[in-house]
Formats: sequence, C-alpha cells, structure tokens
Amino acid sequence: MKNRLFLKLPNNIEYWRVLKKLYEELCRIIDFPTKEKKELEAALKELFENAVVHAYEPEEEGEIEIGFELFENGIKIDIRDEGLPFDANILKSVPIDLKEKNRGLNRVFLNTDSFRFYNLGQKGKKFSIIKYSPKKLRLKEDIPFYSDIGYDFDKTAKEMIRERLTIRLFKEGDEIHIPALIYKNYGYTYFKNLFYYPEKILQKEKSGQISSIIAEIDGKVVGHFALVKIPNSNIAEIGIAVVDPKFKGMGIMNAMFKLLLKRARELGLSALFGEAVMFHPYSQKANLTHGFCESALLLGDVHHKVMLKEHKYPFREKRGAALIGYKVLKRRKRKIFLPKQYEEMIKEVYKKCRVPFEAAKRGRKAEKLQREYNKAFNICTLVIEGDFEDFETVFKREFEKSLAKHPDMIYADINLNNCKNIDKTVEILNDYGFFYSGILFSRRNEKDYLRLQFESSEIIEEKHLVCWSEYCKNLLEFVLCDKNRVLGTSK
Repeated sequence: MKNRLFLKLPNNIEYWRVLKKLYEELCRIIDFPTKEKKELEAALKELFENAVVHAYEPEEEGEIEIGFELFENGIKIDIRDEGLPFDANILKSVPIDLKEKNRGLNRVFLNTDSFRFYNLGQKGKKFSIIKYSPKKLRLKEDIPFYSDIGYDFDKTAKEMIRERLTIRLFKEGDEIHIPALIYKNYGYTYFKNLFYYPEKILQKEKSGQISSIIAEIDGKVVGHFALVKIPNSNIAEIGIAVVDPKFKGMGIMNAMFKLLLKRARELGLSALFGEAVMFHPYSQKANLTHGFCESALLLGDVHHKVMLKEHKYPFREKRGAALIGYKVLKRRKRKIFLPKQYEEMIKEVYKKCRVPFEAAKRGRKAEKLQREYNKAFNICTLVIEGDFEDFETVFKREFEKSLAKHPDMIYADINLNNCKNIDKTVEILNDYGFFYSGILFSRRNEKDYLRLQFESSEIIEEKHLVCWSEYCKNLLEFVLCDKNRVLGTSK
C-alpha cells in the first residue's frame, strides 16, 4: 500500500538521526499535530534505543526494521528485530511506576494510544505503537473497500449494463483475469493468496475444489464468485466474491449469486455457507436476500489485515467477527444430542434454517479429537467427534498444543450426532473458557457440529460490530453474555 513504508537500520545508535529525519518528514507530509508528534517521537526513540542496547549481544551485528503505516487519523509504527527474545511479562506490568514516566517502557506506554508486543518466533519480535490525531490528517485515500456489494446505481444505469452483461461458468483462460480483480479490490492484502496465482486457480477448477462464476461485460471479465468445496464434506463455502470497482452497485454480484446457487444444486451439494463480515451490513444482507439463515457468530474470524474504507479508526489492530449463514439444500431429518446449556439456542437455529431434527438416543464411540490449524488465518480448531474415556485429559493436551501455536482464536467443534454425553463435554469446555458460537450444518461427513469459541488473543474486536438483522443482534448479545458467564467460572 502507498501509505506504508519500511526502513532497515544497523543496530547502532548513530542511526537514530536517520530515523528521526524520516519520521519528521512523514509528520510534515501529513500535517501531524505538534504535541502528538513529540509524544510519538519520544516513544519511538525509546524503542529504537532499547533495540540497539538490548536486542543483540555486544559486538553482534544486527538489523532493526521500522515500519510506518499512515492512517486517516493516526500513525502506527512497528519496531522489529531478530535479536534476543523478550519476556512478555515485563510488558504486562507496565505502567510499573508512574513516577518513572520518563524512563523505559513507561515512557512508551504514556506517550502512545496503543502499545503492543508480538512474539514472531523465528522472525524475532516486534513492538507496535499507535498515536491518534485529534484532527483529520491530509492523507490520500488508499484503503481498499471490503464491501463486495456496494451501493445501487440508478435504474437506468442498471438496465443499460444488464444488456451488455453475461454471467457464465468458469472456462479456461479466465484464471488470468481473477488475480487482477482481487488486486483491484484488495491490492496484495487478500489473505487467500492462492487467488493471486492463475495456474493454481486453474488447477483447483480442474480438480473440482472450486467452481467459479464469471461476470463479463463486452468480453471483459468484471466479476468473480466461487463455490469452495470443504474437505471431507458435501458442502461448499461461497466466497472470493469480487467485482471490478468501476462496475460495483450495478447488480452484478446478485446476478452471479443466482447462477452460483443453481450450480450448487447441479453439483448435488448438501449445503452452502457464507461468512459475512461484521464491519458492515452489505454481505449479511446479500446472504439473507438469497435465502441463507444465520447459524453462528465467530468472533475473531476475520484477519486483522481486513479493514473498511473511510473507517474512523484503523482496523488493522483488531480481528473482526463473521456471521455464518447457511443455505441447507438437503433437509434430511437429523438425530442430534442437545446440551442443556444451549438447547434453546440450538433449537431456534434449526427452526430458522428449516432443518428437521429429533433427539438422538444412541451415540457412537469415536475416540477422536483432532486439531486443525489454519496458518493463514492463525486459527486453531479442535474437532470432537464423540464420547470417550478420559476425555478431559486428551482435550487438555490438545488445547495446550493449540495454545503453543499462538493462534488468535481457538474453536471447538462438537459432533452433535455422536456425543451422547454432550452436557459433560460442554461443561468441560466452558471450564476452559470456551463459549457459544453456533451451529455448522453438515460440516464434516454430513454431521452437524456445535461450535464453541475461545479468545487466545487480546486483539479481538467486540464493540464495533454491525448487525443487519434482529436475530444477528440477539445472537451477538447471547454470545457476549455467554462469554461473561463462562469467564466468571472458567479455570
């Protein structure tokens, strides 16, 4: 992005003058207020000096990387090195003594609006600081808009574009145009990076792992929407939905959506689901318009790189929430076990999604608790397939292995068709801090799962979440109340 730049310097205090000069020029360019400028400079100097003195062994040559990111109303600075590890417990005790405000990390804490530390493993460590401006900066708008729906144009414009618009299935050759659409919407920030590689897109299409819909105007590819098959299941996620910014708001997304649903039925899929971001209501509204029902709310599911255009504050420091919507295509009757703690919520979801069910009587022994780790999203999922002896011991071991990966979120999926002792399972997970998320239909091998969630990071956004429907608002309230209940009694 144009509003980000990086500088690498030797671990020598003499180079502070170089860093200071660059910092001053950036503040001048964006007209950063004098008071805030001096405070942020004090924090930056403290962290740079700290890296020079403490990051590397004496006489050891090393580099310090400084990254600047300019927001509409603030500046973010990262200071990264690959020197000695840092004890994060030291930061947790800041402010140590406010009388010592002009020394050490207290100086950083008191001069910034956000002060965080990140252990990057083999890539070293990073301190991040943010300072906000009391007035709007003079900064060129360069932040990609995360809404794929947009605002509607007038009726005449829609009618004109409809005459030239073709919505069709993917064909070989389209793969070279999809990365360009991704770039026009997200630059190089899109976290499903497979879609920057034409050859990989074509490979996935040929294998049936993705099935794409293409929008074309006068022979030019202007839109893409895809079904992404979920492993070990007969369901697909709807996603990678992008429209050329020049043609947004003309109904292209809705037109692709209709053919996407038709294609799903042709493939004999049991269900579709979509993850609607909760930064804005557009994707939520689109899913509901096409017959999806809301079944789960996942806090921290959206990577913190995703942010809204013209948002009042940087979203890059917080992971966003996603509202899961399902369109169940095969409504076979389910036999499920209902935990008393969440029985009413689960029944309501099945009713809203018009999925028939009855109480199960027999469970299946499935001594299997597997761990899934999504490195790109930095999320772990513990999959609980059934009841077995010594469950808590096994769960604790896998939970601790998950924490060792330093994920931002950990989800726990409980097989509703197999877990006869589901009340005990839920109780154990509650004890470890897992709280309600919702229902995932046919998620693995045609089985339904109750998903619980655990926040293993402090960068989870919970306040600035937007709901389109009343049910979403009620679900969000229930999730946050359940979190408070669980955290009041968890281990």
